[in-house]
Amino acid sequence: MGKRFVNKQLVSHYAVWLPILAGAASGAAVLGRELWFDEALTVTNFMLPLSWDQIYRSYVIPNNQIVYTLALKLWHTLFTQNAADPAAFWRLLSLGAALAAVAVIWNLRKLIQKGSRWPQTAVLTLFALSPLFQNYATALRGYALSWLWVALALAGAWLIFQTERRKQGWALYGFAALAAVGTVPTNLLALGGVVLYALPWSRRDFLRDRRLWGLALTPFLALALFYGPIFPAFFHTFTLNEGFAGRWRALAVIYGAFAATFGVVLAAEFFRFRTARDWRERLRTAVWLLPVPAVLLLHQAPFPRVFCTLLPVLILLLSDGLGAIAWNRVKVWGAVVLVLAVQFPLRRAVPMLAERSALSCYEDDYFQPWYMAHDYSVRALLPELRRHPEARTVFLSFNSDPCPILFYAALEDLRRDFRPDLPAGRVGSLPAGAWLILRRDDDPAVFARRFGRTLLPAARCGD
Repeated sequence: MGKRFVNKQLVSHYAVWLPILAGAASGAAVLGRELWFDEALTVTNFMLPLSWDQIYRSYVIPNNQIVYTLALKLWHTLFTQNAADPAAFWRLLSLGAALAAVAVIWNLRKLIQKGSRWPQTAVLTLFALSPLFQNYATALRGYALSWLWVALALAGAWLIFQTERRKQGWALYGFAALAAVGTVPTNLLALGGVVLYALPWSRRDFLRDRRLWGLALTPFLALALFYGPIFPAFFHTFTLNEGFAGRWRALAVIYGAFAATFGVVLAAEFFRFRTARDWRERLRTAVWLLPVPAVLLLHQAPFPRVFCTLLPVLILLLSDGLGAIAWNRVKVWGAVVLVLAVQFPLRRAVPMLAERSALSCYEDDYFQPWYMAHDYSVRALLPELRRHPEARTVFLSFNSDPCPILFYAALEDLRRDFRPDLPAGRVGSLPAGAWLILRRDDDPAVFARRFGRTLLPAARCGD
């Protein structure tokens, strides 16, 4: 009996390492991938050239996800300055944040529902092995760091409502909310998900529960506190009119990504809803619907990638659903076989469906974005340019990933008169003999008319 108890405790204790090791392996496989447009823009326009206070005050476009950029600056200063492949070292920051988020979510679920640890282990492992995790856990963007902030906000809410350590809970929740909105302002939505998840922890007459009101208002206070000193710049970002082309297509991408990531495990939400003890627990289901009003009501549909920060809350909901099922050994192994039988074909089918629905890889945030393709490389251009020393003036179209091209050209000490079209339409004229680097879907005739020159094909390198 004693031996059985010890073994069970050890399995429960070490279960957290399965999703962490799965996530570490998944992320390590793509640490060496090349930078793409947004990543290189963050590095070359904000992190590297600016001082700490300049990073905060240079909120000219949302690509400067301020808290993340500051964290990346610190990471670069401490670890990356002399690295042979700086991009791989920079990516370790995001991967570390993603794995820390996995650990926080796993431990929080253990506190919420004592007993079997395998529901959160199963959902988190599925998440850690997904293309979505592989992409954003290694991206030089603030989304993986946002997972950590949202997970810590959930932990803070737990301390506030379920323990006597309310002061520590408010401190943790306030810090996480400030860091989350300072990383990506749209994390307000994910923090709204935290409030919905915490609703069953409040009093039954929840409208009189000051703790819940404090939970709901804190993110807005954090937003005002963080962006108040730079409000004109913050407000200007709303005039850029950036966003996704098509509201319904954006929703299809978002929910398609959830389906591709969790597959048949999404059915666990049905069991959670059915076994909920009161309506407040059922209201948690509304977290799944939060992207809908944001996509349909904002002046422009947000890019689908901003909604990946809801995942810590969604993972807890799915873990709760699995935990609501009465399991035995036969059911567990049957579920494992079913998940494997569905998940691997689904990972292939959903990207194919996205492609057949005319979703371009250049609009794709989740399934098969062009910068995650195994043959994506902007560095392949550099040897071609070296073979042509007469190419002194080089125009880079907006679509051709000019930021990473400039980054790798500087890294390899390739000197040319580069003229990036940033923002689009910036370059007004080019001399005779200039080279133009275009993406495969750019129309050369458009640039021929724009510059009043005859264009001749020179070389084709990858994309």
